[in-house]
Amino acid sequence: FRSTVKFGRELNKDVSDKVNILLHDFMTVDLKPKSFKKITSLEMAEHVGIKRYTSFLRKVHSLLADDGTLYFQVAGLRREWQYEDLCWGMFMGEHVFPGADASCNMGWVTQQLERAGFEVQRVSNLGSHYSRTLAQWLEEWQAHKSEMVEKYGLRSFRRWEVFLRWSVRVARQGSSTVFMITATKHGQEPARLDAQRRLAPQL
Repeated sequence: FRSTVKFGRELNKDVSDKVNILLHDFMTVDLKPKSFKKITSLEMAEHVGIKRYTSFLRKVHSLLADDGTLYFQVAGLRREWQYEDLCWGMFMGEHVFPGADASCNMGWVTQQLERAGFEVQRVSNLGSHYSRTLAQWLEEWQAHKSEMVEKYGLRSFRRWEVFLRWSVRVARQGSSTVFMITATKHGQEPARLDAQRRLAPQL
């Protein structure tokens, strides 16, 4: 994680007065309530876990200004699972994301957002788009095989190659997907109207 922070700070050095990159436990970080007009959660919630999902969303809610907007991207699953989905989940749990138990169906995710005090303004299911992204990652991974094997070993290279190959397929056919959700605070009419104007300006 420290190398990622270093990379991020280097990338944003020209706007360092506007960008502050922290490496910190989000649940304990001390930030001023309602101090953010926009909050983006990019595939973090599934790693928080089901047990802490509600407290995580309530913390986000407390930091978002009343007229603010939450952009919430999270990995998801379909409700009606197939045997292949179980195999995928077991592989992921053992080899890729142990302990990440909060990839759930869309209904469950939106219900948690509502329980935490948000009103969902739009949900997009973009698994097929994510599949194309994963295919590009796979191409890059394979193109640098010799470097990756030298650094991490053949076993690790193969594990991630299997993960990426399988991910391309499951995201395309629906075993796993990605939800992109826009939400505002419940009961905040100006934020609600503004979000809906932006999301559907033609109506």
